[in-house]
Amino acid sequence: MDALVERSAAAFHPSQRFSPVEPLRVALVMAMRGLSANRIRSLLTMLGVIIGVGAVIVAIGIGEGSRQSVMQRVEQLGTNVLTIRPGSRNRGGVGFGMGSSQTLTPEDAEALKSAPAVATVSAQVRNSMQVKYQNKNSRVPINGVDVSYPAISNHPIDKGRFFSSAEVSGKKRVVVLGADTYKELFDQESALHKTIRIAGQTFTVVGVLTAKGGMGFRNPDDGVYIPYTTGMERLMGVKSLDTITIQARSFAEMNTAQQQVEGILKSRHGGQADYRVFNQADLAEMQTAQQDTFAALITALAVVSLFVGGIGIMNIMLVSVTERTREIGIRKAIGARKRDVLYQFILEALFLALAGGLLGTAVGVGGSSLIGSMNEWEVTVNATAIFVAFGFSAVVGVFFGFYPALKASRMRPVEALRYE
Repeated sequence: MDALVERSAAAFHPSQRFSPVEPLRVALVMAMRGLSANRIRSLLTMLGVIIGVGAVIVAIGIGEGSRQSVMQRVEQLGTNVLTIRPGSRNRGGVGFGMGSSQTLTPEDAEALKSAPAVATVSAQVRNSMQVKYQNKNSRVPINGVDVSYPAISNHPIDKGRFFSSAEVSGKKRVVVLGADTYKELFDQESALHKTIRIAGQTFTVVGVLTAKGGMGFRNPDDGVYIPYTTGMERLMGVKSLDTITIQARSFAEMNTAQQQVEGILKSRHGGQADYRVFNQADLAEMQTAQQDTFAALITALAVVSLFVGGIGIMNIMLVSVTERTREIGIRKAIGARKRDVLYQFILEALFLALAGGLLGTAVGVGGSSLIGSMNEWEVTVNATAIFVAFGFSAVVGVFFGFYPALKASRMRPVEALRYE
């Protein structure tokens, strides 16, 4: 008789049942021995669990990182900021999405300054264009903004100055550089009073903004800032605004400011709500909802993968029970009870699932770092994500290992010993 089977038999013998640890230790040793004897089969069995656990960790990591990024962006924007965007443009019954209409004008922005609860207003237009300095050339976002932009967006000047009201009303060709664009075009050289070309037109650099860091899918350091009047007439040739940003006098006056803004716009637009006013909570909710949808999709795929992995474990455990029928017969003949065999095979299935969960955790942590660095996304893998994924793999092991273990425990010793 095989030495391990002898030890197994001793472990299950009634005289040894005073030591509940011994059957567990023998079951683990036999499970590890079975895995090492069939390494490729074991690895393929665990593959579904590895992919599922890894995907769950990546999904939770991306979702948590995006949520923190959104909250950081909200905090950087300030706590009493409202954003107004045009509504959806429709043609022939087809909607083109939020912001596609051209209903916001500079006159709207000017009118909103009269609202008692509003402190400052900044109109904005945006496009991407080619920016050139000497032999350096880059395509970056061109942000046409008002003089109040640094205060509203909490984005102060690092070098030089921001443009003035006179330069906005005079449609002057002056530009303030984002920190990343400054480094890309000028490296360590001073940019103040130098001239750059935007879409073939000459602009004078009057300032450089402080580095603020990327905020999710948008980086305010990557771009240039010019007067919105200059952007509308000299570069983009548009008559409508992309966004109007408003700062309320205080956080307590946010709702009052929103009501006043909506009242003024409704009056100016003939009663039509062809725009939408977002407060900070709306923006955070909208962005986190999009990211949660993405994370939910990955999680659903991970659950399917874990389910497939569980079926693989059940299949291999049924094969293992068949291969070891005589061994089961010997154990039961010398005193092993039904529950002893049941626990042993459940433990083997659990061991397979946990080993797959361990490898999947390593894949998930490594994959999260790789995805974050490749896409410059904020990815946060915390202990909760690992605990949830690892615990789910354990549940899969127990659930799908129960039927093979039950089948093994119900074998009759005589029939099992006659099995060829």
